[in-house]
Amino acid sequence: MTAKSYGYRRFTPEEYDFTVDEGVQAGDTYKDVPLQTLDGETIHLSDYLRDKPLVLETGSMTCPMYGQSVPPMMKLIQKYPELDHVLMYVREAHPGELQPQHRSEAEKIRAAKKTKHRYRDGRTILVDDVKGSAHRYYGTMPNSIFVISQNGKILFRSIWNNADDMDAILGAIARGEPVQSRELKAVPPFSLRAVRTLFMGGIVAVWDFVRGLPRLVGNHKKVGNM
Repeated sequence: MTAKSYGYRRFTPEEYDFTVDEGVQAGDTYKDVPLQTLDGETIHLSDYLRDKPLVLETGSMTCPMYGQSVPPMMKLIQKYPELDHVLMYVREAHPGELQPQHRSEAEKIRAAKKTKHRYRDGRTILVDDVKGSAHRYYGTMPNSIFVISQNGKILFRSIWNNADDMDAILGAIARGEPVQSRELKAVPPFSLRAVRTLFMGGIVAVWDFVRGLPRLVGNHKKVGNM
């Protein structure tokens, strides 16, 4: 994937190949990527690996998978205070006329601020650059999840988040027990909250999603994660 194609203007199912397992894997060492806070300060993931394992999720304002995961993930944050939680704000999954793809870091930070407010996401949100420098290392999927130990080892990763399954996984890690990394089943984005997420992008985002939905579902089923 080239730097030019990373920030696509319109969504098509071809943007994501679920058969290619890219990015960091369980057992690998994390990459201490530079990210920006919502105040524009440069910070590193290592700043969040001092005392607790880190649960790192990727998301964006127009990602329905992320949008519907926020409420259950907020409950898990309360349930497992032994873990730290960060959202990495990445490219828009379904850009449109209301929320286009970011052309600058400033635009991306503004979108992340709106997302925190609109979705009531209580986590720290750290923003990747417009080239996707951090996102590329972690696999480029729109709603992945990772758990990183204090020594930097990836304890768990899945290209899709599934909060119901993450409950038991985070519980085991909080107790210091080993976990088996595996791909979680993607939760179909057909909930009311997921539909509202698409409208954050605009009519163009909804149209592109609906037009590509049969192929998108087929791609999920092909790899058995839906």
